[in-house]
Amino acid sequence: MEEDTLVEMATKGNEEAFEALLGPHILNARKTAYLLLHDYSLAEDAVLEAMLQTYYSLKRFNPNKGLFKTWFNGIVVNCALKTSRRKRFWLQIGKQPADHHTPEMKHLIDENAKSIYSCVQQLSFKLRAVIILHYYQELSIEEIGDTLQINHGTVKSRLFNARKKLKKLMRENPDVDNSMGGNAVWNKN
Repeated sequence: MEEDTLVEMATKGNEEAFEALLGPHILNARKTAYLLLHDYSLAEDAVLEAMLQTYYSLKRFNPNKGLFKTWFNGIVVNCALKTSRRKRFWLQIGKQPADHHTPEMKHLIDENAKSIYSCVQQLSFKLRAVIILHYYQELSIEEIGDTLQINHGTVKSRLFNARKKLKKLMRENPDVDNSMGGNAVWNKN
């Protein structure tokens, strides 16, 4: 069934159409949220919140402005940002985050990727978001701009700054094996 038809049916309250519409995007949403938050439980919360927001705001989706995937990714990123802010608030009042190491995560990232990812985690949320969407989710600059609702030039600028900081962090991190093309990876356009 076509996406437009699924959107129309889901807007009218058809739960099966809503599930069919979201189904192909949930795994990537979970990965994106986890990569942004670095906490499996918080990532699950962010994705669930994004699904609820999607359900309640589906009538505002305009297929003429972009793909459903891009629109949903934007909601996921915004929910992850809200969750990140809440996490910071709780950390400030003394609560320590739980460290969740799941079998799923162990299969997603090998040892060198973990080291690289630890460098990614040191970036600001804005820079981390464009890196994750571009390299981990393989979105184009235009899709990232649409997802984050920023100009394409801003996406390019953030990618440039993020790559520059990542190269420095990777050189300083003894666990990153730069001989495996680490620097070349971040030069992808």
